[in-house]
Amino acid sequence: MSVSAIQPPAHWPAPGPRPETCPEPEAPQRISVVMANYNGAAYLDAAIRSVLAQSHRDLELIISDDGSQDDSCRIVRAAMARDARVRLIEAAASGGPGAARNRALAAATGAWLAIIDSDDLVHPDRLRRLLRAALILGADMVADDQVFFSAPLLEPPRTLLQRCALRQPSWINPLSLIRAQMAGARGIQLGYLKPLIRRGVPGSLVYNESLRVDEDYDLYLRLMLAGARFAVIPDALYLYRRHPGSASHRYGVQALEHMIAAQRTILFQLPPGREAEARAICRRIRQHTRALRYARAIAALKAGSWAEAACRLIGDPRNWPALGRSLGERTQRWLWFRQAEPAGRLQVILCGPAGRPADIPAGHMVFEVPELTEFGWDPSAPQTWAELVRLDCIRDLEVVAHDEAGAFALGLLPRCRSARAAAGLLDTAADPRPAADRDAAHHCRKMTAEEA
Repeated sequence: MSVSAIQPPAHWPAPGPRPETCPEPEAPQRISVVMANYNGAAYLDAAIRSVLAQSHRDLELIISDDGSQDDSCRIVRAAMARDARVRLIEAAASGGPGAARNRALAAATGAWLAIIDSDDLVHPDRLRRLLRAALILGADMVADDQVFFSAPLLEPPRTLLQRCALRQPSWINPLSLIRAQMAGARGIQLGYLKPLIRRGVPGSLVYNESLRVDEDYDLYLRLMLAGARFAVIPDALYLYRRHPGSASHRYGVQALEHMIAAQRTILFQLPPGREAEARAICRRIRQHTRALRYARAIAALKAGSWAEAACRLIGDPRNWPALGRSLGERTQRWLWFRQAEPAGRLQVILCGPAGRPADIPAGHMVFEVPELTEFGWDPSAPQTWAELVRLDCIRDLEVVAHDEAGAFALGLLPRCRSARAAAGLLDTAADPRPAADRDAAHHCRKMTAEEA
């Protein structure tokens, strides 16, 4: 059955009237995966392998290297030798993530575009499920939830949209993006989402190259203001790696200055009738202006200008809330690190609630995962995925998938030591990955028909 011919459930939302069944696509549904990279050799090979392991086989992976000084290009060329779907675009000097992605977007040939970072991982079935949802919903952009992970752990296990408790697809509008609100939850940074985007989406599918941070938010907002329909589905199949070199959560002075300037540009270009969006953008500009004052104080501290730093931090009451939040977050991280975590090998049986084995071998732990579904998950699923990923980050897992739900969950293990599936589900041989490839858990995926 075609990915587009699936009957959508009656409870799925739609932007307007839609047919009972989604029609067959008139053109091939090739997906161009755009991956910007700058000195990401440590995680790049795992990211490449997770993309090439997708069950949706009609794809190209365009890696736009932004003047890396490490082994990144050598890693990409090795991938090109293994798989003709990989392409490399090199830049002589770094122009930032926006410039790197624009080069890849200009070279893309697919009907759909997927942005994946070079230090992240994706579930083997992610692109197929996103494409199916986009076709059923009639969406120009569709994204899923993200599981945050790190090894060693940097924070408690969670997903980006966990507090939203999604049961079905939800639509994002410009106001929800600007206000960082979704499904009644506040403080949800929707600019972190990595959607699948239709090539013919309304608006200009070009990144603002002045932005080193917040470039995704800027693009999504401009596309939605131009009329793009953006849906989010309850899946959590994007593994977002947190590590000390991550750029997306570092707001320095220059980054904030460019973010404020970009928002002012959007504000001045708003058409009549967008008063609510204008007020929300102004509020966001004020928030970033406060953050900029604090960033300048921290920059003075790092530069050794103690008097200036003290004056900015202590003498300006407007910086006190930011200072309090920073100290609180550091305290929480310190307490988190001090929590004793078990280490060493752990044997795990993955299964759905209905697939729990009658006989559990000695020394094995049963980890129940949500039952496999095509159209949505229970709101408790994100926390379950996050806890599974956390377990994989702190232990050397040896995993057996006992049923279809367990087999699906194998694709969410970022670094498991070995994985196999019960007879009749997957290849029953132990995971054959060499040590260097264990971070790409997607070799333990459900085989596609053509591979079988």
